[in-house]
Amino acid sequence: MLNNIIFEILEEQSVLKTTRTKPIVDAIKNRKKITFYYSGPRKPKKDSVKAGYRVKAEAVALGLSKKGNLVMRAYVQPPSTSKKGFAKHGWRTFMLSRMSGTNVTDEIFNEKRPGYKEGPDGGLSVTYVTTDWTKQPETKKIKKPEPKVEPTTTVKPPIEKPEVKGEKPQLQVKSTEPKPTELPQPKPEVKPTRTPEPPKEEPKSTELPQPKPEDKPVQNPEDKEDNNLQENLKRIKSLMLL
Repeated sequence: MLNNIIFEILEEQSVLKTTRTKPIVDAIKNRKKITFYYSGPRKPKKDSVKAGYRVKAEAVALGLSKKGNLVMRAYVQPPSTSKKGFAKHGWRTFMLSRMSGTNVTDEIFNEKRPGYKEGPDGGLSVTYVTTDWTKQPETKKIKKPEPKVEPTTTVKPPIEKPEVKGEKPQLQVKSTEPKPTELPQPKPEVKPTRTPEPPKEEPKSTELPQPKPEDKPVQNPEDKEDNNLQENLKRIKSLMLL
């Protein structure tokens, strides 16, 4: 008897710490909803289960079925997939070997669904874990991101002009018309500057050398007196002839 108890304890410890079972055990203890894909047996047809997603299932127990399979009991509702539907109730058992893509959400369930019984599950041969309603479930504290503080730029206030009495303030209206874009103007052609020609110099007339005037011989005063005398003699003769 003691050996059987020790074996069950060792078996329980090894089962609950595998990578497949550990997140489900934490979800059952902390009452967190889980979503997973389930591919149930197809044959025989009467025992077949419709494959599909079970969305936000509320798992309450984990243990061994009467056939020795590791199973989970959970409460599911639409939009979860179900062959029988949820008209009577939403309690289902799922084999962990057929579950995949298990996602433990942060959403907690605090309601005991109709038909739920606390303690060991009567439909299981061995119950490893059940939901504990006596304590508050553990919740992970989500750190809120600190708000980013943008650097503030100091804006200088506009310089106000002193008001002049009797003068109405004029509102400056910014024109919304687009500024005309100036087209590049052709550069003016630069004409080559002509250098002024020097004035033509008229040819200087070449003066021929003029003959020097002949110097008349200066009369001797004695000769001059002789001439006067002769003239006077002529005059006297002419008067005698008369």
